[in-house]
Amino acid sequence: MSDTGNYLGPFLVNDFGDRYLYQVNRNAFNSIGSDSLYASTYGESLFAEYQLNIIIGTDSGLFPTYVVNKGIPSGSRYLFIELPEVIERLSEEGILKELPPEVIIATPDTWEEIATDLQINEYVFIDAVRVNESIASSDANLPEYRDISWNINLNVRTLVHETHASINCTQYILRQLENLAENRVAFSRTLVDTFKGRTAVILAGGPSLREALPWVRENRDRLVLIAVSRISKILQSEQIVPHLVATVDPQKVSFEVSREMLYFADMEESPVLVSSYHASPLLVGQWGGRSAYTDSLFPWSTPLNIETHLYTGPTVSNYALSIAMNMGCETIVLAGVDLCFSREGHTHAAGSAENKVGPDLGQLSPRIETNGGWLADTNHGYAHSLEILKLQAELAVSKGHRLYNISLGAAKIPLIEYRPPSEIDLPEDTISTSALIDKYLPPPTSKARLSHYRKIKKELERAQHKFKEILSLSQEALECTDGLFGRNGKERSFRHKVQMDKIERKLDRRYGDFSLLVKQFGLKKFLSILRTPKEEQEWTDEQIEKATRDYYQAYMAGTIQLLAVTNSALSRIEARIEEEKSSPDCDLFISQWLRDGQPGRGRFWLRNHPVTAQCLSEAILGKFRELDDQFTHLMTDEQTIRMELLEKGYDLKHIRSKARLLFRRGEREELEAMAAGIASHPDREKAEPYLYFINGLIAELQQEPNRAIECYQHLLVDPPHPTTEDALRQIASLAIAGNDVENALLALECLSRMSPAYLSPYGEILKALGRYDEAFDAFNRYLSIAPKDVGTLVTLGILCRDAGLADTARDLFARVLENDPTNRVALSQLEGLAAPSND
Repeated sequence: MSDTGNYLGPFLVNDFGDRYLYQVNRNAFNSIGSDSLYASTYGESLFAEYQLNIIIGTDSGLFPTYVVNKGIPSGSRYLFIELPEVIERLSEEGILKELPPEVIIATPDTWEEIATDLQINEYVFIDAVRVNESIASSDANLPEYRDISWNINLNVRTLVHETHASINCTQYILRQLENLAENRVAFSRTLVDTFKGRTAVILAGGPSLREALPWVRENRDRLVLIAVSRISKILQSEQIVPHLVATVDPQKVSFEVSREMLYFADMEESPVLVSSYHASPLLVGQWGGRSAYTDSLFPWSTPLNIETHLYTGPTVSNYALSIAMNMGCETIVLAGVDLCFSREGHTHAAGSAENKVGPDLGQLSPRIETNGGWLADTNHGYAHSLEILKLQAELAVSKGHRLYNISLGAAKIPLIEYRPPSEIDLPEDTISTSALIDKYLPPPTSKARLSHYRKIKKELERAQHKFKEILSLSQEALECTDGLFGRNGKERSFRHKVQMDKIERKLDRRYGDFSLLVKQFGLKKFLSILRTPKEEQEWTDEQIEKATRDYYQAYMAGTIQLLAVTNSALSRIEARIEEEKSSPDCDLFISQWLRDGQPGRGRFWLRNHPVTAQCLSEAILGKFRELDDQFTHLMTDEQTIRMELLEKGYDLKHIRSKARLLFRRGEREELEAMAAGIASHPDREKAEPYLYFINGLIAELQQEPNRAIECYQHLLVDPPHPTTEDALRQIASLAIAGNDVENALLALECLSRMSPAYLSPYGEILKALGRYDEAFDAFNRYLSIAPKDVGTLVTLGILCRDAGLADTARDLFARVLENDPTNRVALSQLEGLAAPSND
């Protein structure tokens, strides 16, 4: 019963006809059936077109069958990654036979090669790679699924980041065009090399941040403080105002974790916002202070794009380090850049949303060494950031920078020396950091904003003209396709091919950058053209015609989308220009703010235009009050996407499978660290059962079975807790090992009530106690759900033979041979039953 290996047992059948391995799925499908559970869990997102679905686990083969029965969407692939021992069992049952080519089963050792064959990079280009957990992987009754999940998620995350870094992905382009009005001051033209010889401190949100803040507060004026945007709330509570705030992520969730940074703009000495060109418009568009952007202004070649420097992701901490290096800071100190968990399992500093939810104790990852010498857990994001930080450190040191981390609890990284704050020399500077910033980055003026807006408008109109010409050429090419193939009343003629070649050369040469953008926005359709037919096949005339039409229709679709996007950007620029007028049409820009979800612009518009504001009608002032109410709600709403994700990701249920895997490996120290984290969990009532379970496992590893059983007994509750079944399994195993038959029987009786899968071992104990009628009943009930379990058939056959039920015994041994024709026990028993009796 204990976790000593993966004995998978026979396939069981539930009331819905689902055949499953109990050790893999337990009772997951017994309430509503697998089809209904899949529909409610995954919905239709699993069946989008042109999507590579990487799924961890097959749910005893039920998941791929469900996908096949639902139908494979056009251009989509399903790569299931399964444990080798489970694949072996599925193959024995013939469950994996005749799967369509779009559904592939791989092992943890082969999936990457298969993913490459499935052209995973192309799916990454169009942001169409999805990693899902099967029900078995999510429940992790076999804890090895946790290992697989960690490795696959990390590898896919790394691939996605590297691919997006090598191209300007569509999501980045959309944010870039939304931010055009605010991306006015280029970092490379203002702040590069302005702080040579100075000491910068990167303030990030790791668990150790709070330890550094007293020193930071005391020495603020002797430092260049660069804070990641997500810690703004913590800094404000400590009355620390950084000199720069950095933000990089394009997603809405970036606003949710960083929204308090907007309050900094209302302060007398507000920081400068340094943002990536694709940062969340909800932050950039509602920032009322000075700002500078990094990287290109437009996603196409234009004189308005300014030469940029190297700014590194994937996290804002990596980005902030790049900023400090580019500003010329000689010494760069990392504070709160831990990239690992605290000893208690916390991922972020006290005061953060993550810390409020509690420790993340369910992560199963390679532990990393800290500056203090102990080992700490980490997560996918930190692990990826850590590898990039190592490369950044090499680059920084080669350029003459000195890097320090002032936390013992931070990840130990080559070339980043641990040094306590008291040992960091801070030279006296004659000019303050704030004064230098004022010198190189003066406050914005209405004149400067208007000049920028007009340049942006002119460039957008140029791009629109190009896109309209591309659309016209694409339409002409489609008409030539009719002529080339003799369609729609046109005479078939090869001269149309000559004209199509001319159009293609125009698209490539005259509209190079814009054509590339069109292809990027229509990439899904372009990729579908490239995939069919297979390269080794002969192309028929019909396929050539279809591919040609699809190609130019994809051109048209991408162009139409870009025209819509640039139209939207032009509308936003028109609204910004209206903001600067002395007698503006307030309704025009207020409606734009509402479309963009940026009610906070109302506050700083009133502040920046006090004279105009005094002349507003009561009706317009009422609209500004409504905007202010909306902004207040936006800033204070606790029911955010981020909190939902945190509560789901930090759910204590993940502890069970991690604890079982650590127990199987004999990792007592890690179990003790988990126990310490659970003991400090904010939800004591919810955490306590998991603490009993882990303490029981620790006691077993310490060879203290009585104390272990005492811990497990706290989990024998009704209704059952998620750990109750595991606790009963451990009790049964300990009782059997200690020859405590009565307690073993009691534990197995409880387990058999939870699931009929335990009826066979329960029957074995009953048989050993001489309770043959009950044993017969237990075996019989078990065989009703596992009719092919050879071991139980043999056991029941022998029991019937000993009870004088020869005919029944013969039938049972015959059933054994149907499933295992060479079974020696069954052959021998049948031979003995056939021999004449001596009586």
